[in-house]
Amino acid sequence: MSVLVKRVVVGVDGSPGSLLALRRAAYEALRHQAELCPVLVWELPGGDAPRPSKPTSFPALDALCRRCEKAAEKRLAAACDAALADVPDGLRLSPAVLRGQPGPALVACSRHDTDLLVLGVGGHRPGHRFRRRSARRYCLKHARCPVLIGYSAVQGGCVDQLAPPGPAGDARGRGVGRAGGGSHAPAA
Repeated sequence: MSVLVKRVVVGVDGSPGSLLALRRAAYEALRHQAELCPVLVWELPGGDAPRPSKPTSFPALDALCRRCEKAAEKRLAAACDAALADVPDGLRLSPAVLRGQPGPALVACSRHDTDLLVLGVGGHRPGHRFRRRSARRYCLKHARCPVLIGYSAVQGGCVDQLAPPGPAGDARGRGVGRAGGGSHAPAA
């Protein structure tokens, strides 16, 4: 069964897991000749406050929001630079910075059935999944499109190269290289 994918949406927060997810999403976008949409979702420090009815009601809050959004834009640009430095030409990139909770924001971004949502593995600290809402769990439950959770099959979580899709868009296992040499490409 062939799946039509027009956009690959990937959640990015700058963590090692999200950088691997961004690389995997780039591979999927190249494979499907789709647009790559890395998304960084931010909240105010301490959680989001209700938004005032008038944008000028709280100038200090507006200034804080602008600073947080600028910082999020810089984090997303740095993550894209780090993860996509060696990606072949031809990748259509549309990064986005959104304010809100990660799960609902990512589901809203990937609302079409022709989208593919890619997520990283997240934190592994003891009790991590109990302290915060799980964006992964939310996306798996509510997304209208396929969701890919990016676990690294490469030892140590190190993925060092991305190869372009093969002839006529056929990727057949190509794309993810191993640190120190070999790739997963089948023998010709």
